Amino acid sequence: MTIGDLIENFNDGNWDYISKIFRNNVLTFLKFIHRKNLLSKIDLTQIPHDFFSDEVFDFLVDNTDISEISYYEIPEEIKNHYLLYHLEHNYEWAMEFITKNLLSDVSIRQDGFYLHLRDRDDLKILFCEGRRGEGARYVAKLILSEDGLGHDWYYDNSVTPHQVVDELDDANTTTLIDTIFKEIGDKELSLEDYDSDFFSELSEEQGTEGYFRIRAQDLNGLVSDESAFNELCKNDLDELGSNLRSLYWQSENSAYEDEIYDLVYGGLDEYFEGRIIEVPKREVTRHDGSKFTKYDTYIKIRNYKNLVETFLENRKGRTYSDSFLEYYGGLLTLMGYMIDDGEIECIDFRVPDYPDWYRTRKNINELFYDYI
Repeated sequence: MTIGDLIENFNDGNWDYISKIFRNNVLTFLKFIHRKNLLSKIDLTQIPHDFFSDEVFDFLVDNTDISEISYYEIPEEIKNHYLLYHLEHNYEWAMEFITKNLLSDVSIRQDGFYLHLRDRDDLKILFCEGRRGEGARYVAKLILSEDGLGHDWYYDNSVTPHQVVDELDDANTTTLIDTIFKEIGDKELSLEDYDSDFFSELSEEQGTEGYFRIRAQDLNGLVSDESAFNELCKNDLDELGSNLRSLYWQSENSAYEDEIYDLVYGGLDEYFEGRIIEVPKREVTRHDGSKFTKYDTYIKIRNYKNLVETFLENRKGRTYSDSFLEYYGGLLTLMGYMIDDGEIECIDFRVPDYPDWYRTRKNINELFYDYI
C-alpha cells in the first residue's frame, strides 16, 4: 500500500482498514505522514472521535496552521480544543470571538464582561429549586421581579402596641410620651372602659371615683405597664395603637425583605460583581400617547473566562450539538445547563422563619415619625 493509498483511505473515513499498520494509533499515523511532509493532505475531520486527544491536538498545533483556521472550518472534535488553545495563547482574540459570536448576552466593557439581561428575574435560573416549587429559586424570582416580595410577605397579627415601646430609643420614647399627653393628658377617662389595676390605682390615688386622669408624672409608669398601655391603645388611644401596630408590622416586613434581598444578592456574588445596572435605552410611546423609558439591564460577570473554560474542558472531543457554546446562545442559559450537569453549583440559601430582630428594631426607630 502506497503512502497515497494510506492518505486516501484515511480521508475517505477508512481508518479501520489501515489502523493495524500503525498499531491502532492515530498519532503514530499523523507523525508518519508528517515525516513525509504530507500532513497538509490529511482531512482532519476524519480523525476518529475515540482517538482524538490533547496529545493529538498539541501535535496538530505544532505542525499545522490550525491556530489560524476559522472556528467554523475546523472539525467538530477539535472545536473546544481550538477555543481553549486560543484562550491560553491568544486571550483577547478568544474572549472577543466568543463574546461577539457564540454567547450573545455578554458585552465587553472597559472594566470587564457584563451579562445583558432581558429581565432581572432571568437570574432565577441560577438558584436552587425547592421540592414544591419553593426554596431559593422561588424567593429569588420574587426579589428580582419589579414587585419584590410584596408588603404582606411577613405578617404577625399578634403584635401589640407595647411591643413597639420595648424597642424605642430614648428620643422616640420621649416623643411617644409627649404625644400621649397631648392626646389625653389631664382628661377624665372612665374606669368603666378599663380593667387594668394601673388605672384603678390612679383613680384611688387621685380620689376620683369612677374615672381617672393621666398626669405628666404618670406617663413613665404608663408606658412601662404593658397591660395598661395596650388597654389604653384599644380605647381612648385607639388611633395611636393602630399606628404603632402598623409601624411594627412595616418594620418587621421591611427587615424580612431586606434580609432575603441580601441572601439573594449575596448569592449572586459567587458569579457576579456589584449590583444590577440599568442604563436608559430609548423612550417608547404607548398606544394611548403616554411615554416610558426602556432600559438595558446588565450585571458584571465575576469569572467569565473560568466559566467558559470549565465548559470547554469538560466537552473536549465531543461532537454532540450541546457540546458547543453556540448551542446555548447565551451565557445565562449555558450556566443553567452547567448547573443541571453538576459542573457549577446552584445558589442556595435557607429562607429565614422570622425577621432579624436588630433590623426590625432599627426600622422601628427610623420609621417612627412616619407613623406618630
